[in-house]
Amino acid sequence: MEQTALDYSVLSKRRNDLFGISIVSIVIFHYCLLSKFAAAKIYIALVGSVGVPVFLMLSGMGLFFSMSKNAAIGQFYKKRLVRVVIPYLIVASVHFLVRYILIDGKGFIDWLRGVFFVDFITKGNSQFWFIAFILVMYLLFPLFFKLFKSGKLNFLKLLILCAIVVAANFALSKLTPALYKNIEVMLTRTPAFLIGVYLGEKVYNKRPVQLPFWLIGVLGGAAFIYIGIMRSVVGEKFSMYIVRYGETIYALLLTMVLSIVLEAIHSGGFSKICAFFGGMSLELYMVHVSLRSIMGEIGFPGSNILYYVIMVVIAIGISFALQKFDGFAAKKLTAPKAAKSKT
Repeated sequence: MEQTALDYSVLSKRRNDLFGISIVSIVIFHYCLLSKFAAAKIYIALVGSVGVPVFLMLSGMGLFFSMSKNAAIGQFYKKRLVRVVIPYLIVASVHFLVRYILIDGKGFIDWLRGVFFVDFITKGNSQFWFIAFILVMYLLFPLFFKLFKSGKLNFLKLLILCAIVVAANFALSKLTPALYKNIEVMLTRTPAFLIGVYLGEKVYNKRPVQLPFWLIGVLGGAAFIYIGIMRSVVGEKFSMYIVRYGETIYALLLTMVLSIVLEAIHSGGFSKICAFFGGMSLELYMVHVSLRSIMGEIGFPGSNILYYVIMVVIAIGISFALQKFDGFAAKKLTAPKAAKSKT
């Protein structure tokens, strides 16, 4: 039998599974940052926070599909903003009520500053940086879509955009170092989302995976693992630019490899588990970072594995319920209005 050439559509087939794997890896990484176990250092060295750029790539790819099927910008914004804003406002409102008002004794203005990202920008309180980032990307996405949809010179366009992002990061770090320190976690992740949009065109048009992809992925992955080992085990310092961008290329490689493996093994049970977490990945991200932060404030350190596991179980339960509510609310708010009956 003649073998079919591998194309990028394999990423779409396993997208929900990949979302599940990425959020689980992020939850584990957040524990490893606090843990004193040697295994935690190994995890940080070999995996790190790679789940974040994977998440962003998949998001960019999914948005490309969404707009390709329905280019109406108003409907696009309505669906996407409702999907993110509703769960965010629920989680953030409760989080800052507990943390700022009940624990710290602050007032309503402080609560507003937390919910609307003011404290993220001015103080670096970054629990929900991902939401601020993805909202900005949603607003800019129609421009990215228009740029990449033709498929012509897309790699060159990607390189130019990434170069602009890197230059902007460098300029801000020199001109406004205090501000940059607060929002660096968001700005340095932008290339991962842009790569996702770039991949979205390839996935949508089922373009073949060629040798340069593997060369870039393997070299970038090897560089990230080397940097991870030197940082976590040896204690050597590296520029955050190098760490973030190496991690992004590593995420690109892992995303493709995992897609191929998942497609090859055809494990229905494992796929269902991944899809379960993938379906509520956004909610689980927000809920677990909220509980993790509050847990430390009230004297239950996240470095204690028992406390952390209990927190994660609670977060999964809340996220599952929140996902069901989100789905119901989004369906009601984004459903097309019924045509008026003729009299």
